[in-house]
Amino acid sequence: MTILEYLDVIKTYPMEDYFARYGEIEQVLKQAEEAIQKNPAETQKSLLQEIAGAADNAAAWMWVHILSFCMKVSGEETYALELLDLILDASYEDIGEYNKLSHFWQIGTVQFLNQKLQTPAVNQKMARLYRELFGLFCNSFGIKERKYVPWQERNHNLVFVFSSQVLGMEHAPTKTLLDRCYVLKKYLKKEIVIINTAMQIPAKGQAPFYGLVNAAYAEELSGLKELAFKGETFEFHQCENKMPDLGIMADIIQLVRKRKPEFILSIGGSDICADLCGLFVPQITISTVFSKIAISCGEYQMVDKALTEDDRKQLAILGVKEEKVKQTPFTFSFKEQTHSYTRKQLGLWQDKFILLLVGWRLDQEIDDSLLQMLEEVLEENAGIAVAFMGLFDTYENRVNGYERLRQNSINLGKQMDALAVTECCDLYVNPKRSGGGSSVSEALYQGIPAVTLPVGDVSVAAGADFWVPDYSTMKQLILRYATEKEFYDRMAVLARKRAEELIDSKTLFGKSICEIEKELKKEKGHIIAAAKQKENE
Repeated sequence: MTILEYLDVIKTYPMEDYFARYGEIEQVLKQAEEAIQKNPAETQKSLLQEIAGAADNAAAWMWVHILSFCMKVSGEETYALELLDLILDASYEDIGEYNKLSHFWQIGTVQFLNQKLQTPAVNQKMARLYRELFGLFCNSFGIKERKYVPWQERNHNLVFVFSSQVLGMEHAPTKTLLDRCYVLKKYLKKEIVIINTAMQIPAKGQAPFYGLVNAAYAEELSGLKELAFKGETFEFHQCENKMPDLGIMADIIQLVRKRKPEFILSIGGSDICADLCGLFVPQITISTVFSKIAISCGEYQMVDKALTEDDRKQLAILGVKEEKVKQTPFTFSFKEQTHSYTRKQLGLWQDKFILLLVGWRLDQEIDDSLLQMLEEVLEENAGIAVAFMGLFDTYENRVNGYERLRQNSINLGKQMDALAVTECCDLYVNPKRSGGGSSVSEALYQGIPAVTLPVGDVSVAAGADFWVPDYSTMKQLILRYATEKEFYDRMAVLARKRAEELIDSKTLFGKSICEIEKELKKEKGHIIAAAKQKENE
């Protein structure tokens, strides 16, 4: 049976049967993906167009499944836009609000992994979908507008910090969360309450979507009342792993209204629970994918970039004023280095110049163009080797077609002391991707230069001194680093200097918070003046 014939069969399934057979259908689609990818690019394109066309008269929830397949297999913007239009236009009888929220997170996850889907058009439709869902949740709670607890009633020594996911120190957003809490408490003398809303890729509302992903949830944190970091402790609340739950969200809103913090800080964005609380006290959202603005309806944002016209359009959709977006250099906090490895202990080459590639999604982030570039580097200089660190489950299969890379590379897998491993390498090499800012900052901190394309978080963190326009230039620069000691030493100095800036949260983050506090005080002054004028009238 061809995939088109199979689609004709499953289109006849009632919803209950389709959902019950979801695993079986996914397996067939996975086999279809493998078969499609064996064809030339034009044939692949034609096949996917036929598949998408065959689904256009299916039920909306089923159509989502097939279009998500086309989007993931092709990586093309056109399918992401068609999928988002379908979800936006579908009635809530066909695709419920919890289903739409699940689809929002699933699409966002795919988009994060694929640069081709990070286009202004996709970003704006994602913002539209989020804004629509946020409005629905506002209606559920009878909230009609932003109405802050009066300034004079708020506790100006208290800040609530929200995150949609809290895991451990291997998790970059959790490190960001704790680092910002540390600065707020240690230097700005704020009392901190951390709320893990567990809104990251919620399981509630999941419906057929190709390659459905689930978020990690640290159940062991549920019993904790405090989190500790660098000698400071913070009050901690973790929501049950069943969000979005209206009862739990109502309790959090009431907690905010009862304790009346000066403001709330939302780490990452796309957190409807945090944004609802931001209707009662000012909200500052920090984009953890700091090379792009966050999807958030909170009043303020911090982002490490100058706004573009496309950013302004997205902010307008979200209802965020341009002047409330603060360009703030993104800073990092590292898990403490507790080991000092030798190359021998790690199984690394003693006498080679070692390139380091780091990531938790290397299976998706490393493509054939990068592998080919590395193979050519090794062809030209036999004194170079490659180390991969993180999650790269397909490593053996991926390097198998590149003989020199296969013989002169190693997959170190997950490492608990990244700084210690990084210290044993010579040059940080970055694939074309969105994330990775934390790992490059660790490399620079160890005095290890980086090479990166001018896209994504790594490029923002590393700075222009370490940019290359393409993989061809990257190859030549890697060869230069490996052979010109004077050049390498000069760039190593720049690496350490850049790292000093990247870990200075006290100055950079603290300064931005103080500036926003000044704005809040000014607004308070305007409100009081207006009230007095009204009294006089």
